[in-house]
Amino acid sequence: MKKKFRSFSGRLTRRIIFVMLLTMMVVSGLILLFTTSGTVVLINSHYEDVLKLTGERVEGVMNVVEMSTANNIDEIRQQLSQPELVEMALENELRLNPHIVGCGVGFIPDYYRGQGRWFEPYASREEGGGIQVAQIGSASHDYLQADWFLNGLEAENGYWTDPYFDEAGAKEMLCSYAMPVKDEEGRTVGVFGADVSLTWLTELVQGIGREAGDVGFWDDNLEENDPYAFIIGRNGDYLAHPDPTCILDDNIFNRARESGDEKYELLGREMVAGRSGHGQVRLDGVKSYVYYAPLTRTDWSMAIAVPLSSVVEPGIFIASILLSLLLAGLLVAFFLCQNTVSSASRPLKQLARSAEEVAQGHFDTPLPEIKYNDEIRQLRDSFDDMQHSLTNYISELTTATEHRVSMERELGIAREIQMSMLPKDYPDREDVDIAGRQKPALTVGGDLYDFFILDDALYFCIGDVSGKGVPASLVMAVTSTQFRSLGQTESRPEHIVQLLNQTLCARNDSLMFVTLFVGVLHLDTGVLDYCNAGHDAPLLVGADGSVRLLDVQPNLALGVVPDQEFVAQRTVLKPGSLFFLYTDGLNEAENPDHDQFGLDRILDTAQKAGPASPAALLDTMTSAVHGFVSGAEQSDDLTMLAIKRLKK
Repeated sequence: MKKKFRSFSGRLTRRIIFVMLLTMMVVSGLILLFTTSGTVVLINSHYEDVLKLTGERVEGVMNVVEMSTANNIDEIRQQLSQPELVEMALENELRLNPHIVGCGVGFIPDYYRGQGRWFEPYASREEGGGIQVAQIGSASHDYLQADWFLNGLEAENGYWTDPYFDEAGAKEMLCSYAMPVKDEEGRTVGVFGADVSLTWLTELVQGIGREAGDVGFWDDNLEENDPYAFIIGRNGDYLAHPDPTCILDDNIFNRARESGDEKYELLGREMVAGRSGHGQVRLDGVKSYVYYAPLTRTDWSMAIAVPLSSVVEPGIFIASILLSLLLAGLLVAFFLCQNTVSSASRPLKQLARSAEEVAQGHFDTPLPEIKYNDEIRQLRDSFDDMQHSLTNYISELTTATEHRVSMERELGIAREIQMSMLPKDYPDREDVDIAGRQKPALTVGGDLYDFFILDDALYFCIGDVSGKGVPASLVMAVTSTQFRSLGQTESRPEHIVQLLNQTLCARNDSLMFVTLFVGVLHLDTGVLDYCNAGHDAPLLVGADGSVRLLDVQPNLALGVVPDQEFVAQRTVLKPGSLFFLYTDGLNEAENPDHDQFGLDRILDTAQKAGPASPAALLDTMTSAVHGFVSGAEQSDDLTMLAIKRLKK
């Protein structure tokens, strides 16, 4: 089936585009990789700066509170003589420090005898901007058992308490800076506490989420998958979070256990331990980058959670833009390549059409002129040379074909002449039966066999000329002609062989030789006189079916030594016996594995044939050798002759 034609220019264009597309894919992958990596580095740097800045903000507020508290402690110490003076100092502290929503002093039991066991003056801000001072200590508000009071009594310096909801004083979420109050003698008489609202922390956390817009990839409105920040205390409780319902009512470790994510719990442990860093964690079902760092002056830790999609999207967005530009460029390149390649390959198309005309036998078809000296020009010149070479070759081939046809015709005539020299008329007699076969390996061959009856005697021979083809056939013709001529005057086979040898040696410049077996069978007595000249020994098949080789002298072949003496031998051929002669084309016949038919197979085939007629024996032998060679090419001439003495 003829393959569908495909244009070279189209195929080349597609390959160029494929290479460009493959290159573009690699470049796009690298762009995506680098942009994503660059985005991650940018975001890491941004949020590390945000954490640092936020820490400085928190530290600034707490530092102001601490310094203000330290200064107010001295004023309170000077006013310990009267409770009213202490209240005035608290009011003054609150008025001077806007970061404090309330402050108070919890005194030790019965410090002021007139004030009772619980005396805790507390100054707080009113809605109109005024300041109210009230004594909030009582049995129901037993500050003497509160952690901030007990820890403050034992503390040498101030410390920040855990966040809590103040029901008695400020009525909101607070975190207090507690510091012991000592009298002039250095005895601890109470604990001063400056309360800071956690509202500003929540606003700070929300501001951190909005500051993510500074990177340039998100808007100012926080949504579900936008970055957000949160702060936890020393035990993992949320102190600040975008979801106000979880402040002080939820814990990072509770959420970690609910999610079953070990990385979530590890994040909580790292933050509680006061370490800083970042990593990937699935927070509340959203895979996120989390950046965390401790807040100085407290045991708190702040974290910023950035959804992973928000980190990857910028790189994908940039890569998508570049990929779109590359695709547009690829489309333009496709049309440009198609036009350019089509134009450049136009001479090649013209050359292909001319070559097709040449292939159809139009050797005078003009070839296109090529403008540029390139590979197509070289191909065109090669086709031009091929045209001239083909023209000359066809002319020479025509002449050679005519010669070959003439030679084959002459060889055919030579074969007809050679085959006509073989015996055609087999005698129809009661005392002898003869059959012969010959199959040359080439048109003509060098095997021969012949026989004739003269004076109640059967003269016969079989021979094999060295070589094959025309030279062997000429020697065969000479030998066969000489045998018939000499047999008319010589009755002894050794004399016939001797004279044939002298004739072949006299004019044998080509140094060819002939193996020959000559016999004279006296039909009335069965006496067989024979002489062998280097030929294979014939077979004797008895009337009882026994098979044996005839005892022969090997002697030299004819055409080798002019003065060679040949010895005659004699045997008696009994009635019913068969005499089988053959050339080496039988025993040396080869199969495809180059195994030879061999003498053993000849003897075995003759044994199976038994005391058959000469023609039947030749048919059996021919079938056996054909089955053995299995279609392999015949390598030598094959000739067989069978003579059977009949009973009268």
